[in-house]
Amino acid sequence: MKRFLVLCLAASCLFSHAAAQQADPAAAQTASDAAAAQQADDQAATQAVTASTGTLAGRADGKAAGLQATTRKPREKKKKAPKARYAQILTDNGYRYDLDTRNLRWIPLPHSGDEYIIDVWVKLTQEAPNDGSDGTYTYPEKYYLAHYYVRPKTRQIQFLSELEVTGGRPDNTVKGRGYQAQNWEDLTPDSIEDVIYESAVTYAGKNRLGGASRNNMSIRDAVEEYLRVSF
Repeated sequence: MKRFLVLCLAASCLFSHAAAQQADPAAAQTASDAAAAQQADDQAATQAVTASTGTLAGRADGKAAGLQATTRKPREKKKKAPKARYAQILTDNGYRYDLDTRNLRWIPLPHSGDEYIIDVWVKLTQEAPNDGSDGTYTYPEKYYLAHYYVRPKTRQIQFLSELEVTGGRPDNTVKGRGYQAQNWEDLTPDSIEDVIYESAVTYAGKNRLGGASRNNMSIRDAVEEYLRVSF
């Protein structure tokens, strides 16, 4: 009987030992899987931290670039080119007609206290003068200056004088026939005078304050008129 019990006890021990040996590979595999999972989690966490750091660095670089852009010195504004003195208004019979916009101005109508007219000069230049290339004699460069009064209230124009300028600047001694009330001319459509009139009215309205009455006169003209102070 004792021998039987001893044999049973020995068999039980052998069985337990075999079961333990069979369970060890499964436990080892489980431990290995757990370690691999942990490693994967660590790698994912490391990548997340790296990405976050890169994003923050990118934002910092962007802010730095924006700050640098705002601290740059403003560009200097380009200086505007001065406006041309003469404005071409017409070509006729080989001559170009240019309106002198610098000397264009409103003046009181002589012998009138409530009306203003436009004082205007027009430059006439030959478009294709002889340059002597054919061996012929060349004359000094020549142009003409024509002086007009323009009356917007009645749509009339008055020719005052014409100065011939040869080889240089004009002399300041031009003498015209002067203003005469009976010399106002009505405009013929499409005539040279009609073009001069329309151009003078357009440029006077664009470049200066003024009009056909005292109420629309320029500030400068008002000062000169009422205070007798000349600019």
